[in-house]
Amino acid sequence: MLTAVLSLASALGYTVHDVLMMRVVRSTPVFTALFWVQSVALVLFVPVWLIFIGLPEGAEEWRAAALAALSGPIEVLALAALLKALAVGKLSIVGPLAALGGGFGALFSIALGESVTGLAVIGLPLAVAGAVLASMEPGAVDEDIGRRRRVSATAGVGWALLCAAIFGLEPVLFGAAAALPPIAIVAVSRIASLSLLVPLLLLAYGFRMEREHVVPVGVSGLVDGFAVLAFAAATAIGPVSTASVLVAQTGTFSAVVGMWALKERLTKVQIVGIVLAVVAVTLLAMNDGG
Repeated sequence: MLTAVLSLASALGYTVHDVLMMRVVRSTPVFTALFWVQSVALVLFVPVWLIFIGLPEGAEEWRAAALAALSGPIEVLALAALLKALAVGKLSIVGPLAALGGGFGALFSIALGESVTGLAVIGLPLAVAGAVLASMEPGAVDEDIGRRRRVSATAGVGWALLCAAIFGLEPVLFGAAAALPPIAIVAVSRIASLSLLVPLLLLAYGFRMEREHVVPVGVSGLVDGFAVLAFAAATAIGPVSTASVLVAQTGTFSAVVGMWALKERLTKVQIVGIVLAVVAVTLLAMNDGG
């Protein structure tokens, strides 16, 4: 029961983060917004790590720390793609597609020689079908000819799928860094993220953010930090399969919030695509957890 509560709380936290950041990234450079969100998470994680756990000891833990640090830049790129998708697209479409990281992880495994087994046999083709359908929208009416143009890709879909593809690499690194506690992995990852973002902002984007975005970004950072902690706790309590399936429902929450709370209008084909994507995410998460 506690695993389910923590996992669903984590999924809800990620969704709240996405909702809050949608307006921010429509007027703030993505990397600037990401820096401030990651900074809040850094303040949350690093003191806990240093006070209660301490620096790595021994070759194995330092190797794990290096792998955790490598996940930092990967997470920056994935979240940057997600925020870019939210800046131009609809949450109800972006959320479910960005949650397809498990599908890309499976594809990476297949590319490395593993065979497709279990629920992934069903989940992978559903993920492809869902992504294609969710990305379709009617073209605008051409006033010169009085009829619609061909179907076109929905704004943000490409960025959402890029986010999913990049995030597919992160679990591999986290798994290889398992010699460290989850809080240490996340703390090291955040330090590495900011080490990349600081020079990038100094050279190009700057640190300035509009005053009206300070509170949403601060809350987003807090929510994101606690979502990560909740998921780490859920996987520690177990079973991992339950935690994986329920936290994957971030895509479901995003679809519901987008269509109901944000009043995003979708075509019937797009709704079918979102449903297929959500089912695919669930099956892939169950397959990974099993």
